[in-house]
Amino acid sequence: MNDEILAGFPISKFLASEKCSNWNADTYRSYSKCLQDLLNFTAANGRPTRGLISRWERELQKVYSRSSVNVHLAAANNYFKWCGRYDLLRGHTRPAEEEKSSPALTRIEYLKLLRTARAMDKPRTYLLIKTFATTDLPLQCLGQVTVELIRQGQGTLQNRGNTIEFYCPRALQSEILDYAKRSGIYHGPVFVTRNGKLMERPGIFRNIQEVCQAAGVPEAKGNPRALRNLYKITQQNLERRLAELKQQMYDQLLEMEQDDIAWPVSDPTDCTA
Repeated sequence: MNDEILAGFPISKFLASEKCSNWNADTYRSYSKCLQDLLNFTAANGRPTRGLISRWERELQKVYSRSSVNVHLAAANNYFKWCGRYDLLRGHTRPAEEEKSSPALTRIEYLKLLRTARAMDKPRTYLLIKTFATTDLPLQCLGQVTVELIRQGQGTLQNRGNTIEFYCPRALQSEILDYAKRSGIYHGPVFVTRNGKLMERPGIFRNIQEVCQAAGVPEAKGNPRALRNLYKITQQNLERRLAELKQQMYDQLLEMEQDDIAWPVSDPTDCTA
């Protein structure tokens, strides 16, 4: 039976390749099914092109949830990269209404995740959660978080053609460097698999959601986007509080000056009524 989505590149050979060797059983089964769906679609509609893959995505959206569609696209992207067909890659998108309806992670839940990850003896997942929640790091840039970068404490990262500034808080810096030392990672990317390969999106989500399940936190909140949103909300709250404190200090300064040099007012209540 022909199992080639692209001529000369059988699915079975791809699934047996080194690229797939670090997948767990669930990821392997899920991606195999997704690729079989793509094979059936291309068998009925022709060899893959950018337009055809876009059409496949639209067909998937009629049947599956957005998260399931993204799993299909991730499976296809991994296969196309193996084939060297980067022109066929599709990005993961999220509708605006879904962004607004996604549950927000509270700070109490975040701390609960950290405590649970520690109790489960999952230092890498603990650091993944903490890194996304305290640095606003985009998921796409995780592979650029190296031992050298953490040692410096800050630096610039590239994200889809844009340069972003990265700052690692000192508390996180010491924990990551200690983890790297204990894991035998002396240079290069910090967040890698046991085989030394960069962690991929499905594995990152799975690791965080396993901790969510154990911590009693909804799995829908167990993703880098929710953790980054917590960072942004925390920063906004701090900025608002700082603005309030600044105004209070300014008012106090004016009141002190008022006591010393204010023009005498016979009845202050008449001026403020």
